[in-house]
Amino acid sequence: MSDFSPLNIFKSQAKQLARDQGLKLSAAQETHVQKAGFADYHEFSVVAQRNPKDPRLMWAVFGIKDFSQAIHEDDVYADLDLELEDQLSGAIADTNASGFTIEALEVETADYSDATGKLTLEVSLTYQGQQDQERMYHGAAFYLKASVELLRRDGIWLLADEGVVISSSESDADRDRRSEWEHWAQVEEAERGNRKTMAQALANELEISLDDAELLADSEVTANESDEGLVYSYWINFEPVAEGKVRADLLARFGSLEYELGPNFFDDIEHEF
Repeated sequence: MSDFSPLNIFKSQAKQLARDQGLKLSAAQETHVQKAGFADYHEFSVVAQRNPKDPRLMWAVFGIKDFSQAIHEDDVYADLDLELEDQLSGAIADTNASGFTIEALEVETADYSDATGKLTLEVSLTYQGQQDQERMYHGAAFYLKASVELLRRDGIWLLADEGVVISSSESDADRDRRSEWEHWAQVEEAERGNRKTMAQALANELEISLDDAELLADSEVTANESDEGLVYSYWINFEPVAEGKVRADLLARFGSLEYELGPNFFDDIEHEF
């Protein structure tokens, strides 16, 4: 049996109780299990083998009814706070906040090792500071995911040495920048969805087929603008590229191979044009 199995830990606790109170070991065991809600030691030992996470057994052995509660026991929470402050000291210095504390702590998974007596908790939390209103905003919180290792020794829970590993960290300033980037990316995507090619724009403008417009898409364009650079219109010259039926059709309809486009013609055309 592993040294730190619930049953072994219970036996050690019962021996200590027997020594402290001058009881026989069997009497100490019965007293201990009955306080936890078991009928007798036999029931306790059966449950310990079949369901080591039974709330009564957890309470008798670990002082909690669920491993997720261990992070709030003894000095664990305070020690975790100090460890986070130490690991994040550089990042905290770049914020405009102080007095950081743990908020919104959630234990996502809990895994206890009978071999080592080590409890590994995967947690998410917010490390929140108080913003300095006198300084430019640089963030005041960190959203973290971390692995926290605890040990059960002498009846108390302890934060293990090097027991905090931060796997993911994002500041509120990072989130703000990401949200802004995503917003403008969505705006750009929406605008891009409304844009068209030069050929599509010419097909609409001249009421010709897209295939014919493709032949004219590389035509030279000259801006008709004022001395101050205000564009009144654009002139497009089809002379070098218009051939055959397209050329004849343009001449028949407009009397020229030069055509005047409105000042807003290029507003919805893809940027390369």
